[in-house]
Amino acid sequence: MTSRLLLLVVLVSLLPACTPEAWHKAFSSHLLTLSYDDFGPESIASQLLGPRGVSTVVIAYHGSTRLTPSGPDGVRFVNVAQAMYFLRRQVKTLPANEPLRQRLRATYARLYPLHRRHRDAILASAVALGRGRMSRMMMAPPAMPPSI
Repeated sequence: MTSRLLLLVVLVSLLPACTPEAWHKAFSSHLLTLSYDDFGPESIASQLLGPRGVSTVVIAYHGSTRLTPSGPDGVRFVNVAQAMYFLRRQVKTLPANEPLRQRLRATYARLYPLHRRHRDAILASAVALGRGRMSRMMMAPPAMPPSI
């Protein structure tokens, strides 16, 4: 009887946290909405995002690592790790253009917490959650430097 009462008290205390918004936030992928201009001018950004639309919005997410899929008109989806690699490569190969480098670094800084949160969540999971005989380190996205 006491264990049932204790279980009931615990469930009742957790009930307010079970709103649809809380469940959606807990189980949905984290997204970051960026501007096409955050990846530099079209001559540079088109390598990753394709040609620019009228009002193109870029959504960074953790998901497929295939080439950037196009969504509805004006929406581009990009994998967070691919976007971070792209930005690192562009900053290293750009000629002396400090304002553009600062813009790319700022975009990288906005993407980094999203990447870090995802990596930490995988590494914090139980050891037995591997797929097949894969370890957590093999499943986790690669470690990235916090700034470029």
